[in-house]
Amino acid sequence: MPWLRIYFTDADIARTRMKLGIDLMWEIVSSAHILQHSDGVLSFGAWRRGVRELAGSDPDLRMAVRTIVTAAPHAAYFPDLLTPARDVSGIDEGIDAILSISSWRFREEIGRIRPPAGAAATWLDDLARGRLVALRRLGEALRVFFRSAIEPHLPTIEDGVRTDAAVGIQQYLHCGAEGLLHGLGRTTRWEPPVLSVAYPHDRDLYLEGRGLVLIPCYFALHHPVALADPRLRPVLAFPIRTESRLLAGGRTDGDHVTALLGVTRALILRSVVGGSTTTGLARVVGVAPATVSHHTRILREAGFITTERHENFARHLITPLGLQVLSAHR
Repeated sequence: MPWLRIYFTDADIARTRMKLGIDLMWEIVSSAHILQHSDGVLSFGAWRRGVRELAGSDPDLRMAVRTIVTAAPHAAYFPDLLTPARDVSGIDEGIDAILSISSWRFREEIGRIRPPAGAAATWLDDLARGRLVALRRLGEALRVFFRSAIEPHLPTIEDGVRTDAAVGIQQYLHCGAEGLLHGLGRTTRWEPPVLSVAYPHDRDLYLEGRGLVLIPCYFALHHPVALADPRLRPVLAFPIRTESRLLAGGRTDGDHVTALLGVTRALILRSVVGGSTTTGLARVVGVAPATVSHHTRILREAGFITTERHENFARHLITPLGLQVLSAHR
């Protein structure tokens, strides 16, 4: 089996962190990959069918999908420039970040994609040359795809990423950055100082003191993905857990969790998915902090949450068992 081997120094471990919010451009590229195969039916089957049905009646979306899958093929390589390093606050800022990338990177990265001859190859050649009409087509395709295929599902995507991040937060609190590296999934293994990732081809990546940014990705499926160019800021976009996806959305009253725990404890359990203080829970639930403390003690004794205490500060976090309880109804 081929592996991506990432080599850490002590400085790299100290500088390793996890991004807690969604990375919009990684989600767009990863979702375009989902459209190019049929795996992950449980997690993505309904979304995939919905996008294809919508594209069947919407020529703008159909062209957008065709454009994006041409630029981001589900293959051993797709251009790094589609997932820029800088944090963006929305689709327009993300598109600006892509289109402002240097012309030599467009030429080098787009030039590595070799589709069959035809309209796709002609457009990619124009994009590699930085021609304005090709750049505008890419920007408009990203915007249309986001508005139609991603934006309606943003609450679910954000919910899934937050749910998964809660586990990572616990790992970091208990074991530091190495706890995060240990918990990246079955396709990775941490044997200090090397993180090995099952990958389409063998590759070595030396961090050289830059650290690593771990990006939880809702639409990632098969294995974590690193940027192809080792000179860029090292990142590793990794699939969130299946149970985190299945838990996302669908938070309704009258479900089995409420029936099992009662309204107040069920609301507290859901509210600590991303971590919360006693005071914060009191505001959300609408009861006194002393009442929250009573309920969190019961949930903690049941193994559904854990509490980290620092002097007079207490932060409650859901446990893997608590996540399983919440996700069972999905």
